[in-house]
Amino acid sequence: MEREEGMTPERLERLVDRRIDERLTELLDQHASGRVPDLIDEGVPRREAMAMAAGGVAGYGISTLVGRDGSNGGGVIGEDNGDEENGGASASDLQQALENESIVRVVGEIDVTGETPITIPQNTILFGSGVYRQSLDTIGGDGLRAETEGPLLETMENDVQVSGIALVNTGDGGDAISMGGYSSRVSHTDLFATRYGINCAPDERSTEPRINFNRVISTTGADGESVGIRIENMNDAKVINNIVAGFDTEIAVQEESAIVSLNHTYTHPASGSTVGVRIDAPAVRLVNNRIEGDSSRAGIEITASGRSIVSQNLVQVPSGADGIVLDVGSELVNSVIAYNQIEGYSSDEAASTAVEGSTIDVFDRSLVGPNATRYFEGEGVTGVVEAAGVEGTPTADRYFTYQTVENVDDNSLWMKARQGMYRIA
Repeated sequence: MEREEGMTPERLERLVDRRIDERLTELLDQHASGRVPDLIDEGVPRREAMAMAAGGVAGYGISTLVGRDGSNGGGVIGEDNGDEENGGASASDLQQALENESIVRVVGEIDVTGETPITIPQNTILFGSGVYRQSLDTIGGDGLRAETEGPLLETMENDVQVSGIALVNTGDGGDAISMGGYSSRVSHTDLFATRYGINCAPDERSTEPRINFNRVISTTGADGESVGIRIENMNDAKVINNIVAGFDTEIAVQEESAIVSLNHTYTHPASGSTVGVRIDAPAVRLVNNRIEGDSSRAGIEITASGRSIVSQNLVQVPSGADGIVLDVGSELVNSVIAYNQIEGYSSDEAASTAVEGSTIDVFDRSLVGPNATRYFEGEGVTGVVEAAGVEGTPTADRYFTYQTVENVDDNSLWMKARQGMYRIA
């Protein structure tokens, strides 16, 4: 029996192409848009035609595949497009491309001042490869620039993606991106704004913004009410792996069910700020972030109690500021504030209070600590406490099993066990 030929790259290529041909024939016979046969006749490669056909079947329209020279059925907006007398593509060229195509590639810098916001329709991708050099006020590579009030870019429909480009809005009260709709994504962008970097505050309640791997910067700091990433009127936000710097508040979450993780926030290039991360809604997970800078009030501020998790964050604040502020009124409910590393900057310039919760009288199924703290004038809340009266037993149903509780009236220690509270010291 003759030995079967090995799976060489050439054989694999032939196999993939044969499968593509079979599937493409099926799609053309049954479902695909009438544009696809014309594109094949024009010489569009089979794999790209396959992607276009699949896009049509999925209900997202025919995807436009672009190259830097605008080949393969797409259009590139930027350096080599538009009126030569005006030096390249205009904002109207970009807006028209977004309305006509599913994928638009920006090349070079486009000034969109006077024609903002640029709006991105549903199921559309805008991308490029650009950075913003703030100290030089220059865009390197691909990006959009404006000097205007309000957003430069607006994504108010569903399933929009913005990736890779630089967005710079230097106008007073200028925003980089306003996000709306459902399940839109902003990733790997380099943004500068004077008010909101990424603002998720649509008029109608929405959900699932994905904000990942961006650098969002400003020089406004405490001189204005600026916010780097602002989540308002959108639930289930995922704010992960971003650098946010130079705003009065770096990240603010005002709707529940958000996850804020692996972000780095700081004050530079601004001279001062107020809060690193502010949480104004219940059921938010703030986990494993690095929060530092010259925040005058706090590194983390929590103003809504209920199902909050603040854990494994590195928080560094200057003299006069608190590490974590629990401004939730008299009750902390169903929350965990534990395993954070909270620091002032030095023993000579100690910060104020590590965990400030002086207004809280009732800890209801909540856990505060253990947290690692140093260089503070006071530790503040170091564990869940209950003033049950001398020789009194803390109320068992307020605590988690195996949770340690301090009775502040007589300094006794108790542990919640399966059968109730047991005194351990």
